[in-house]
Amino acid sequence: MVPQKKNEGYVYKCPSCGYEETSKTGSGYKLSGKSSTESKVKTTSIVSEGRGVVRSQEEIEQEKEEFYEILLDLMSSEEGEGGEEPS
Repeated sequence: MVPQKKNEGYVYKCPSCGYEETSKTGSGYKLSGKSSTESKVKTTSIVSEGRGVVRSQEEIEQEKEEFYEILLDLMSSEEGEGGEEPS
């Protein structure tokens, strides 16, 4: 049941069947609950090593070029398999 404001009061309405029931208190609603911080904290056993690998700008550019060539080869092979090129 989902509370909705209707006229000057509140009703509780079922979102699946549409059944409505008027609020007995005539006022809004209050959500209450307890939340523990333990359930919100995620921990891992792996600790990052930081910046252990340092690559030069030239190595990065070379890897980009190799990746681009592989990507173009894959794209051209997929176009050849389909028969027609997509428009």
